[in-house]
Amino acid sequence: MGVQPKWLFGEEMKKTSSITLRLDLDLLRAVKIRAIMNDRSANGEISAILKDALKNEKAPEHGLGNRSDASRAE
Repeated sequence: MGVQPKWLFGEEMKKTSSITLRLDLDLLRAVKIRAIMNDRSANGEISAILKDALKNEKAPEHGLGNRSDASRAE
């Protein structure tokens, strides 16, 4: 039967935003294989990789407001 989506059980879905990535085909293939091994979508795998990479980093004290490539959190 598989795992049911959280929204099926009335749990609120997290707000998300979109980003476009241009990945080398070999990198994309590796992400998709890793996603399958972890029972996730490619998007879910990329999110997990980023969360893991950033979990121990502290936010800069001065913030990101002055960076031209920084997105604003809503």
